[in-house]
Amino acid sequence: MEVREKMSLVSKEDAMDREFEDEFMDAQSQIISLCVEFAGNRADKVYAYGSIEESSISFNAFFKIDGQIKTTNNIAADTDSIWDFLDLGESDLEKIKQICIHYGKPVPTELKMIYDCKSGKIDTKYKYESICSAKTGTDSSEIFMKWLDEVLH
Repeated sequence: MEVREKMSLVSKEDAMDREFEDEFMDAQSQIISLCVEFAGNRADKVYAYGSIEESSISFNAFFKIDGQIKTTNNIAADTDSIWDFLDLGESDLEKIKQICIHYGKPVPTELKMIYDCKSGKIDTKYKYESICSAKTGTDSSEIFMKWLDEVLH
């Protein structure tokens, strides 16, 4: 293979990686925007949790508002709006899964995103091993509640 051909392949791979990163970050931004909107733009911090395992996708979030941790139940009394919020979050996670599949990248099994609304900084942790499955005997809601408890204490 000639040097030019190799350079062309490298630049195509670089472009594909940039496209993947852009689409992946956009999907994460949609999740954060969803959370900020759900909290009525009152949150100081947003904690968004996603689980993508085999045929299961799960989403939830909690918020720091005026120095206190609030769950979705503390923010909205209307269960329909809470379910709509969770469904939209799951749809965004499905987009992340499809983006990873499209670009041949591993799909994260777990995402934990902490967004500081004042600074605009996001801290995201990903896992790629099985977390919530029949193999582990752990449900995504257990992991979410454990994270909520860690932040509370």
